[in-house]
Amino acid sequence: MPRPEFRSAGSREPETSSRKALLLRVGMDRGTGGALGPIFRNGTFEYIPIPEAVPTRCPLTYATLPGRHVPSLAAVLPARLAKRHPHIDPDFRTATYGDAAPRKRRQLLRLTAGDMLLFYTGLAPLPPEDRPRLFAIGALHVRHVHHVRPRDLARRDLQRRFGQTAHFLRRARDEELALVEGEARESGLFARALPLGDADDCLLRDLAPFGYQGSLLRSVGHWIKGSGSLCSLETWLRHGSTSLVGPDTRLVPIAASAFRVSPEGGDLVIEDQHARDGDWIVVLSEHGAADVRAFGRINRIVPGEGRSRAFSSLFWFFPDGGPALNGPGFPPLALHQTVVDTAAILRLVSWFDRSYRIGLHRTAGVEPAVRSALRPTSRAQPRSKGVPKRFSRNTSEVGAVFTRRAAAEGAARQR
Repeated sequence: MPRPEFRSAGSREPETSSRKALLLRVGMDRGTGGALGPIFRNGTFEYIPIPEAVPTRCPLTYATLPGRHVPSLAAVLPARLAKRHPHIDPDFRTATYGDAAPRKRRQLLRLTAGDMLLFYTGLAPLPPEDRPRLFAIGALHVRHVHHVRPRDLARRDLQRRFGQTAHFLRRARDEELALVEGEARESGLFARALPLGDADDCLLRDLAPFGYQGSLLRSVGHWIKGSGSLCSLETWLRHGSTSLVGPDTRLVPIAASAFRVSPEGGDLVIEDQHARDGDWIVVLSEHGAADVRAFGRINRIVPGEGRSRAFSSLFWFFPDGGPALNGPGFPPLALHQTVVDTAAILRLVSWFDRSYRIGLHRTAGVEPAVRSALRPTSRAQPRSKGVPKRFSRNTSEVGAVFTRRAAAEGAARQR
């Protein structure tokens, strides 16, 4: 007799012929656990699972759970959390994610094989030079979605496959659970975090082609649907900020006197009549390219009395002096000399993207390993060395998987 309590999304017809993605906020934050995971100056980070809220058989605590860049996660958390058990979900080791909350459970059950589950979290800069922001940190390529009831938790086949995941380790069983099983080779935690939210925890305006604009609240997931929107998301996962450079993109050098930080600290404000929406701007000090104060992308122009103002939410700001951009591989930079060389702009955007997390930096030092990221024409991000493969799948690898699948599906439809 069939068991209605246990259903696999991979065995039923998808709701539409097109794939979709679901954006979900995960990980510890100030409302769930009371702390944020750290993001380091070069964009690497630690994913901090939320604390387990019920008794569990999980033997790990934050003191014994190793990080990718610290001996244990307790090293970057308040001491009061050291002995707490983590609720490791998503579990990138097993490529799974489960949720028993009704709204999220219903959303997860709408996923079908081939869809994407994209995870984001709040990360606080370490050292603490800037405000926290929301970043994308990992993805699952959906293989199956399992609808699990309490009686299913004791099934041997499920215990064998998922017995060491967070919800199966709980002593008190969930009444109902949606468990997403990902394709292990096509899912994982990113080597570097990708910027996702602005100062108001809304999706960056730069990412409007995703087809979603608005709040990135934790309580519910956010859908990305439609071939164009999903293609934009996949391109961003594969190329990062360089995906925002096109054949008509310009780089506009401006004087330090023509920009400021908004009172809320979330945007750069540029007062330069040469700047237009979609441009990249580089703020030069009196020393020119030897001392860059800021670099960013303009995502809106606001008309004003006499002069319009441009705003940038995706930026790197060095108030006390920034990196010198006058070496080999960088385009020549001078005030009032707009750069239109797309390849040169790509190299510059790529260098900032790989060298620093977005936001404010009090010092401009770059680790030697990051300096090698400047490559003549490549958009792809290199894989971090020394990080276990299952826990650090590169954004370019994950994005490439989804892009290849989209191309294959398109070719099949044409046939």
